[in-house]
Parts: sequence; structure tokens; C-alpha cells
Amino acid sequence: MLKLPPADGSDDDWDEFTDAQSEELVSNLRDFIVERFAYKPRYVQQQVSSSFGTICAKTKKFDLYFRLFARPDHICPRECLVIARIGFKQQRAGHGRALVSYLLELAPTIGYLHVAIECANANSAAFAERLGFSPFENRRHWVGSVDAIREALSTESLAHS
Repeated sequence: MLKLPPADGSDDDWDEFTDAQSEELVSNLRDFIVERFAYKPRYVQQQVSSSFGTICAKTKKFDLYFRLFARPDHICPRECLVIARIGFKQQRAGHGRALVSYLLELAPTIGYLHVAIECANANSAAFAERLGFSPFENRRHWVGSVDAIREALSTESLAHS
């Protein structure tokens, strides 16, 4: 396993790390999709791909698009997994929460310390707020540390028990 480059590390170091970790995320995402949506592994193999730090997964049941370790900006630090698109045909079925929980489990393995949801619509913004993300640019973008999101999820789970 490659070591997480420093936040101010060279673009070459980050590109190498991103490529390796993108493949790791793709492999894990395929496992999640097979288990969650009862697709056959061979089908999922064709529906999930990665290129230059972006991961795309799309079927009739879901549409997901991630960016891993993009260059930092005023919203997202370098050590961030950006959820650029998240959509499920069957809404309010726990798919989003299950996905975020799974992504939090993967964080130590993949190396991201933050998760962001960008260009959130009203439903995504409400979802992000419930999960402990912090808003930016008039609630258009949401960012949270892995620890803060994990804490919000466990607090919310306790409240519903």
C-alpha cells in the first residue's frame, strides 16, 4: 500500500497515489453494489470504472460519480473524496446512508480524511446536513471530516433506537 503523500506533496506523488487508491475504491465499490443491489459481479464489473481519480458507477438503480484526491480548493482539502453525483432510483430506502457508512469504513484504507458532496440539490443538502456535513456557498456544497460524519451517524442511530 502506498503512503499518503503530504498535503503539499508534488502533483506526481498525488497522481500516483490517486491512481492506486482509485482502483482500490473501485474494487470495494463493486463489492458494495453486488451486496446492496443484488447484481451479478460480472455485470457490476462492466458498470463501475475509474479514470484519473474519477470513479463512475451507473445502472438503472443508481448513478454515482466520485473524485478522489483532487487538487485542493477553498472548499475541499486534498485528502478528500468528493461525491459529485449521488442518485438512487428507489429513494428513502437507506441506500445513501449505507453508501456513506461504507465509504467511512473505507477511509482508513483509501486515505481520505474528508468527504464532500458538491452541487447539492435540496434533497442532497438535507441528507448532508443530517449526516454532519458543513455547508459552503449557500448550502450548495457540503464537506465533513470522516470523524465528524461518523459521529453524526452514530448519534443519529442512537436517537432512532
